This record gives sequence, structure tokens and C-alpha cells, in this order.
Amino acid sequence: MHNLLGGTPIRHRSGRVVALGSTAVLAAAGAGPLVMLTSSTASANAALVVSTLADSGAGSLRQAMLDANSAAGVDTITFTAGLTGTIDVLSDLPDLTGGIDLRGPGASVITINGGWTEAGGDLTGHSLFVLDHLYVADGASTISGVTITGGNGSNNADEGSGGAIQKYEGNADLTIADVVLSGNYASNDGGAVHLYETAGTVTIRNSVISNNVAYYAGGALYASNNLDRGVLLLNLSNVEISGNTAGDDGGGLYLDEMITTISNSTIDGNLSYSDGGGIDVDGGSLTIIDSTISGNEGITGGGIYAEDLNADLEIFNSTISGNRATSDSEPYLYNGNTFVAGGGGGIYLANGAGAVLVQSTVTANSSDALTDAVGGIQSVQGRLGPLSTSGSSARRQSNEHKENRSIETSLSPSAAGDLTLIGSIVAGNDGADIGIWDGSVPVVNTEYSVLGAIQTGVTLVDGGGTQVGVTDPKLGLLANNGGVTKTHALLVGSPAINAGPNPVPVFDGNEFDQRGVGFARIAFGVADAGAFEVQEPPATEPVAPAFTG
Repeated sequence: MHNLLGGTPIRHRSGRVVALGSTAVLAAAGAGPLVMLTSSTASANAALVVSTLADSGAGSLRQAMLDANSAAGVDTITFTAGLTGTIDVLSDLPDLTGGIDLRGPGASVITINGGWTEAGGDLTGHSLFVLDHLYVADGASTISGVTITGGNGSNNADEGSGGAIQKYEGNADLTIADVVLSGNYASNDGGAVHLYETAGTVTIRNSVISNNVAYYAGGALYASNNLDRGVLLLNLSNVEISGNTAGDDGGGLYLDEMITTISNSTIDGNLSYSDGGGIDVDGGSLTIIDSTISGNEGITGGGIYAEDLNADLEIFNSTISGNRATSDSEPYLYNGNTFVAGGGGGIYLANGAGAVLVQSTVTANSSDALTDAVGGIQSVQGRLGPLSTSGSSARRQSNEHKENRSIETSLSPSAAGDLTLIGSIVAGNDGADIGIWDGSVPVVNTEYSVLGAIQTGVTLVDGGGTQVGVTDPKLGLLANNGGVTKTHALLVGSPAINAGPNPVPVFDGNEFDQRGVGFARIAFGVADAGAFEVQEPPATEPVAPAFTG
């Protein structure tokens, strides 16, 4: 067991044991989140102005929030032109009982600091130093144009969750835009953002969520859906989620039974002391488009951990690279099911979860498992169906509109646990690239993909155009090759060049590769496999000049 803080272990609700003690990363106590949200309905109203950096009094953020509480409807809070610096909050901010439209001048201009600190090895922080409970009860809310740091959710009424922003129950919409959420802490779930038992649409765009810590799940964000209130739609666009830590599942994101879309985003360098270093999805659906999941670490599922029969994972034009499953234990049985700790350095599918990967790249991931390590994609447990990488001629039974993209394919798994790979690269990972434990029908049906090592016992059925046993896909380093996310360029001689599906799968946005506009998906008559399309003569790795000294 890993000890986050080096102290006495305590037991999480799930039964897992996590320890707490003393490092400069976490705080042992503190107040509620910087912003806490709850919701219902709304109508518009007061325009309030913050004119001072003072904690309280006329013109303060605190006073604006108090005034918002006294007025019905959604109130707008802005900042006086020229005001710049940090608002150090000295005691809990008031819980908001109505919707707000908080319009900051920019994340580099105004910082709201909850005061969570660590000094001399002693972890401190309480309500005097933390922004606490920003409720949104009556209508849609927007929080934009600020940096929120130092939030501590330890004394929050909802069991200490949500270091910076919490949306508690309700079904109103929430938009978080052009913000930085960094250095916040939750003694329970959601180091920066906590969406608890809620519904409606939550949009996060053009933002950075970094270096936050959750004692339990969701180092950056924890979200759970309450279907009694409706469906929770979570959309992340052009978001960086990096350097966050969770003592339990989901170093970056923990997603429970909602519909989530991530586009043009990077999830990098997050750490989980349990499952899902980058993302842990427990039921519901997750669609990833034009994004990079890299450098994350978790005991199982270094990049992505997906669990449950209705966990639907779809990945389009994206890169899963450099993630690591860290456990070096042997497989074990629990309630009659087989678990492989340390499996799935890139992606781990458990308990019937299925996945679709279309023109995506899974490479350079690793697993520390002692037995049959799978660095790439691993499917586990007896309820799983076959692995398949079939063609793209059919269409989904229904179209889903996600983040302004209409996805039209019939590439979804045909049965619980199917893995579908279309025009994708799954090669160059540590250990096996594809593996199954206790799969009911361990079959891989493949078309137009570049695959590396497939574990013994998996039956390959090639529908055409697939290369198997590729030990070197000849990819450049993960780098900025254009666009908003990093990609692996195809080098001279890569087996992925002109090896993609023809015709290409039909989904909105697939006229371009992962990098987006300006990078055509078909550059020389035939698509390449993977997330990167060669636009000109393939790149070569740089050669260091000879030393002649």
C-alpha cells in the first residue's frame, strides 16, 4: 500500500486502505471548497462590482457574494478595470443561494487564494484560510477569468470534497471557462472540482487544472450523476489536466455514471494510488476526441481505467502514450473474478467495459506486472466478449451529439467488453500490446491497424489491411507537431504510413488528424494509421552532431 502522507492508514468508503501523514503535498485539515455549487431554477439580475482586493467590506468579493444572496435570480459579478493581484480570503466565503456569473479579467490578473499552506513540515489550513461553499441554487452559473488556488475542502459540509469548486446536487448548468485551478486540496474527493450527485450540463473550457490533491478519488475532478435529477453531461474542451494526485481512483478525473466528452485536451502527469492514473470511468460513457493522455501513473490502468458493463469508451484521433501501471503484484481473485494489478499501462478494461479506438495511437506505455505484463490495452474478467477491430462500413444505431461533433459510426462494441480498433496503432508498448485475462471469447478481429505483440491465447481474425507483430512502429517522440496537443509523428519507413482505412470512418472532424484544421486526414490519397497523418515527406529523428573536439 502506498502512503500519501506517511501516517496511520485509514479506510476509504470502498474498503481500500489509504494512509495520511506528513509531506508537503497534502493538508490534514481545512475548510470547504473555494466554490460550492447547488442548483435549481433562475431569472436574471443584480450587477455587482469587486473594486478591492480586501477580504471583506464594501467592494470586496465577499460583499458581492453576500449581495448576490440577497437578490433573486442570476447575479453578475465583475471586477473594476485595472484591479490586479490576489484576494486572500481570511474566513469562509458565504454559500451562494442563487446562480452567479463571475467574470474575472483573466487568470493572470486576479487570483483568489484560500490560504491552504504547509509550513515547517506541519500541515495546516482551516476555514480562516479557505474559500468555502459557493452554492448556486437558482439557475445556471459561470465562473471565468480568475485563478483559484489554496482551496481546502476539508471542513466542507459534504465530507470535505471539492477544494476549489463544488456543485452539490441540483440540476442547473455550470460553465467554468478561462480559469486556472491549481494547488487546491480535498480531504475526500475532487481536489479542485467536485460535482456531487448532480445533473445538467457542466462545461469546462480553455482552462488549466493542475497540481491539486484529493485524499480519495479525482485528483483534479470528481463527478457523479444522480439520475433522479436527470442526466449529467460533462464537456471538457481545450483543457489541461496535469500534475494532480489522488489517494484512491482517478489521478486526474474520476467519472461515475455520466456522459463525458473530452476534446482538444491534454491529461498528463497525474498520479493515482489506485486505478486510473489519468482517468477512472465507472459506468456511463466517455468520448475522447483529438486529445492526448500521457505520462500518467496508476496501480492499474495507467492512462485510462474503465469499469462496469455500461462503461462505453470511445477514442477518436487521440494519443495514449507514456502511461504506466505501477503495481508489480501477481493476478488475484476477488468474488470469483480475476484482477490483474499492474495491467493495462495505456488502457485497462474491467468488469465488462468496452472500448472503440478510431485512428488513434497507443504506444510507449508500460506495466510493472510480474506476470504477462500488458503495457498497451488489457481486457479483464469473464464477462468480457471478444476483442474486435472491424471495419467502418456500418453506422451506429443512433447519432450522438457531443461537443458539437456528430459521431456517426457503428464502431461501438457489439457486446459488453468488445474492443474495437479501426485504423489505429497499438504497438511499441512495454510487454504485450494487447492482452486478455479471462475473456469469454479471446478473439481479435482486425482491419487497417498496426498491432504489436498480442498475448498467447488471443485468436486473430484479420479482415484485411492489418499488420501484426510490429515491434517498431517507427514513431517520433511525443512532441508539439502542430495543433493544441502533442502527437507522435510517423518517421520514414513507418508501417503506419498509408496503412489506414480506405474509406476512412465517418465522424464529424475526421477530415483532419488529431492536430485539427490544417492537417488533412488524407494527405496522399490514402489515410495513415494512427492519430497523425504525414503531410509532407516523413520526418526523421534529429541526429546529434559528431564531437570533433
